Parts: sequence; structure tokens; C-alpha cells
Amino acid sequence: MKDISEYITERTNNIDLASYITTDNMLQNFEGVKAFTGKTEAESAVAYRKGDILLSNIRPYLKKMWLADKNGSCSPDVLVFRSDTSKVSPEFLYYSLRRDDFIDFIMHNAGTKGIKMPRGNKEEIPNYSISLPSLDQQAILVTEIRKYEEKISDARLSIASCPSRKQAILDNYLK
Repeated sequence: MKDISEYITERTNNIDLASYITTDNMLQNFEGVKAFTGKTEAESAVAYRKGDILLSNIRPYLKKMWLADKNGSCSPDVLVFRSDTSKVSPEFLYYSLRRDDFIDFIMHNAGTKGIKMPRGNKEEIPNYSISLPSLDQQAILVTEIRKYEEKISDARLSIASCPSRKQAILDNYLK
């Protein structure tokens, strides 16, 4: 990973709460982020760009990771990785890291600090190895993965609407 991406530590004083990311508004199980609704006393934060990969470094086993779709800032408890786009597409790197194998690496091989709220070892995480096909092959794989992501999203929407549809049937026929 260290040969194809950079660990970003650049700070910014421009903290826009609409694009601010903390470990609290990152969703578990690689589900992305939700809007930040809190307040921050921080005077500076880590700057991230669209295409960067953000990873919660607190309790990595919760699998909080996001491929940024905008520019913004984040708390220092969120690690930011930026792809070297001459070698790897940001989406391919994201999907390569969005795996239990990567989380296991952080938890068991890279080493963590703390028991109740373990933190990943920032120096060792970049040592994670991934397979790196050509950029053309990466694009093909990402396109295929996107198709499945769309199907998963559609299925989740359908499942989410089932309880209300069921209740409508019950209300209509069991008066």
C-alpha cells in the first residue's frame, strides 16, 4: 500500500461542518458516512480530497471506511490515504481495502494499541499488500463491482420498504 498511496496528515483551519468527518459519523461495516450533527472545538483538522480513503483508526474492527465523494476535513482519529493515480485508481484501492482481510491485518499484524478502544498502528497500516493489476484491468474490475453495489443498494431499499408495505396490507385487510 505504501508504494501506491500516501498517508495524508496535511492540516487545515477551514472546518466546514457539512463535510466534517469523525469516527462518530462514519458508519460501521463499510457503509460510508452520515451527516455530522455535532459541534467541534477543534481549530484545525486533517484535510481530505475527493477520492481519498478515510479510515476510522479507533476500533478498526467496526469497519468504518469511506471513499470521499467531496473535499473536506476530518478529526485526527480518522486516517486519510490518497492514491497515486499513476499506479492505482482510488476506487480500486478502496475496494481492495474494503475487506475483512485488511481489517484483520490492522487488528493482528499491524498491531493495535489499547484494549477497550484499540487504535491501529499508523506506521504499520501502509505495509498492507494488495494485488495490483494494470490500470485498465482495475477499471474493468471497478465497473463490475459498481454493478453489484447498485444491486445491493436496490435490494436494501426494497428490504427497508417491506415493513411499511406489510403494515399497509394488515391495516387494509384486518380492520
